[in-house]
Amino acid sequence: MDTEHQSAVQRVADALRSEINQLQPQTRLPSQHLLTQRFGVSRDTVQRALRQLHTQGLIVSTPGSGSYVAEQPGRPGANQADAERSTDDGDDEEGSLEPAIIALEPYLDAALREPRVTIDFFGFTCETLTTLLKPRLDKLRGGSAFRPDALTIRVLVPALGTSLALPRSVDDPDDGRPLERLRAIATQSISVLETAVTDFRVRGLIPEAQLLVRAVPMTPQVKLYIINRTVALRGWYEVARHPVQLPVPGGDGAVEEVDIFDLMGLDAQLIPQRASSTVEAQSWFDSVWSSIAGEWPGGQPDQ
Repeated sequence: MDTEHQSAVQRVADALRSEINQLQPQTRLPSQHLLTQRFGVSRDTVQRALRQLHTQGLIVSTPGSGSYVAEQPGRPGANQADAERSTDDGDDEEGSLEPAIIALEPYLDAALREPRVTIDFFGFTCETLTTLLKPRLDKLRGGSAFRPDALTIRVLVPALGTSLALPRSVDDPDDGRPLERLRAIATQSISVLETAVTDFRVRGLIPEAQLLVRAVPMTPQVKLYIINRTVALRGWYEVARHPVQLPVPGGDGAVEEVDIFDLMGLDAQLIPQRASSTVEAQSWFDSVWSSIAGEWPGGQPDQ
């Protein structure tokens, strides 16, 4: 997101935040269409501003109904009735979903403004998380006005020895190259994130910065993010057929194009979970982390 767009998002969020402080709980906010006209910005800008307010616990959003002032503003997920309201005027703009590579941004931005940051991830690789978090960590390192006191990232990915159902070759299910490609993506993503987090700790910028990686013997069907233990986002992995370049066995560096059934992680639409579902997601993650998960090769051991 460029600086100008970020400024517009913050301007809208700040204006709505001031109004919310004067409103009664469960008051419905204007529709996205009206907000775009009022502030003279794009719908994308309004959506990002609303997500920021949702992450901060100031509003709750209901597909088909709109956004409402939370029961107890300032406490994320305080109002659990967000999925129980009925549609009142057919305005379902708030229910629109975005790919993970876009939808995760405002939640990470909000989380990194907190004194203590926790991010839990479960999925095939942490490519999306690394892609979005790395530049934000670089910005913090470069002299940001605010820097968290603690940062803990926990990553759960499939164990390297696991026989995963996906990805696989369309024509030859026994071809191991698609799985090796996936593992290479996971290894690279974790390595980049580990280097960034370790640098904060070594340089004393965030003394309690740590990346913990564990592996589970299972094929994920969804990707899950839990941020600061108050926000959970879930996305289904869609299976898609597409060609990729894979090395030719014994081909001395030669590659060939192979059609595979692959998992669309970057494009997976993330669904914000209700407060009760967030609690359940956290409990599930913690139970797997402390039971069947083992150390992932290349990741930091648990501390």
